[in-house]
Amino acid sequence: MGQMYLHRFAYRDGVAKAEIDAAWAEAMRTFAKSGNWGGVERGITHHKTYGTSWGGYVLFEADDPEALARYQAYQLQHYAHAVEITIEPLYDMDSALADAIGSWR
Repeated sequence: MGQMYLHRFAYRDGVAKAEIDAAWAEAMRTFAKSGNWGGVERGITHHKTYGTSWGGYVLFEADDPEALARYQAYQLQHYAHAVEITIEPLYDMDSALADAIGSWR
């Protein structure tokens, strides 16, 4: 298993609806071709996309640091004019705290 990431995208203030729509059109073409929002053929596994009224989240896994770099570069080149992008590494807190929580039982 690779490193899990939470990718957050939030619509930029003042961006016209047409620009948001165009970014989504590009994103859907990209996803249709590669199976992820970053256009990476190998090394990225998409798990889920969650939408909100202000943007959304993507849960994905990176098996290769170079694939992650390509994913991030694609995001910046194709979507950053319309959305603010952050990508955060995640860790399993349930596993990390299991011993401590178990000791309280």
